Amino acid sequence: MLKHILLLSVTLVPVLSGCGSDGPPLGAVTGRVTLDGKPIPGAVLTFVSQADGGSPSYGGTDDDGRYTLMFTNSKSGALVGDHIVQIETTKVSAAEAKELVAQGMSAPPSFVAIPKKYKKPGALVARVAKGGNTIDFELTSK
Repeated sequence: MLKHILLLSVTLVPVLSGCGSDGPPLGAVTGRVTLDGKPIPGAVLTFVSQADGGSPSYGGTDDDGRYTLMFTNSKSGALVGDHIVQIETTKVSAAEAKELVAQGMSAPPSFVAIPKKYKKPGALVARVAKGGNTIDFELTSK
C-alpha cells in the first residue's frame, strides 16, 4: 500500500507539470476489475495513451474492485483514444500492514496476484471516447 501511494505520487508529478487550463480532450473513465468474478481490491491501473506525447491516467480499486481514472490530481478521466492498460497489485508484508494500522490507517486489502498473461505489453487495451466510459476488466486465472 505504501508502495502504491509512493508510485502514484511520483508518477503524477510529470503529469501535473505543463498542463494548460483547457488541456487535451478527456473522457471520464470508471469501471471494475475482477478476477474469476471476484473483485480485486487495492489494484493500481495505468492507462498509457498511444497518442504521441500523450500522458497516462491512473486509478486505484476500492474493496469492490471499482476505480475512477485521474488525468491529474484535479482532473478526472483519460485522453480520448487508444490506451495500453497495466494493472498491478502489491503484496504488503505483515510488518507494513501493522505499521499502517498503528498510524491510524485502515488495514490493506488481501493480496490478489494478477496472472502473468495480463502483464505482457499490450495484453490489456482500452479505447476512451469523449463523454463517459465504463471499462471493466474481467480477468481470469485460466
